[in-house]
Amino acid sequence: MAKILVCDIEWSPATAYVWRMFDENISPAQLIDPGGLLCFSAHWIGSKEFLFYSEWQHGKFYMAEALRDLLNEADAVVTYNGDRYDIPKIRGHLMLSGLKPFAPPTSIDLIKTIKKFGFVMNRLAYIAPLLNVGAKIKHEGFDLWRSVLEGDKAAQARMEKYCVQDVRVTAALYKKILPFIHNHPHLGEDKGECGACNSTNVHKRGYRRTKYFKVQRLQCQECGSWSDGARQKIK
Repeated sequence: MAKILVCDIEWSPATAYVWRMFDENISPAQLIDPGGLLCFSAHWIGSKEFLFYSEWQHGKFYMAEALRDLLNEADAVVTYNGDRYDIPKIRGHLMLSGLKPFAPPTSIDLIKTIKKFGFVMNRLAYIAPLLNVGAKIKHEGFDLWRSVLEGDKAAQARMEKYCVQDVRVTAALYKKILPFIHNHPHLGEDKGECGACNSTNVHKRGYRRTKYFKVQRLQCQECGSWSDGARQKIK
């Protein structure tokens, strides 16, 4: 059975000397602190546990090491906008922490599928309630990050709930839109299994044609995903 990890990170803001409050390019000489990984939550699909690691609970190095080890264990990683944000941030943070890179997992970035639906907005805060998979926790905005960095225990507890809830919602969204993830990697052990959910209850549903081939269409009767079967060259 493939191991699918759902992951979300929270990042601390950069600190810099600035001359004014808007319309200014910040030079490297003005930068005081570039920010970094503040905390993360993770969840294995099929389990009930939601993991949480933070700088204030575990320290920077152990937190980064724990995240790297989880990614090494995963066959696929589910994120929301992770290909553009989370994964590059994690990769850079590991390098700066002096850690070796994680094994390249298969990425399942849900925002790429969501963008194909043509919704009026793609933000998770809008999509989650729309698809009835939960909701992000509302918070006070930037003041939450400020309070966390200042060591406010209550704020740190709110940040933990916020981060874990993001992963909870992302996991529920993954299950909801699974049949629509057309580029979902085949995570089964046998070609007769559904590549998305590993079910063997897969039915043939006619053919689709390319310029040179006739390709068997397959549909999973458990999750509804479509996939390709055997192909025949058109004579």
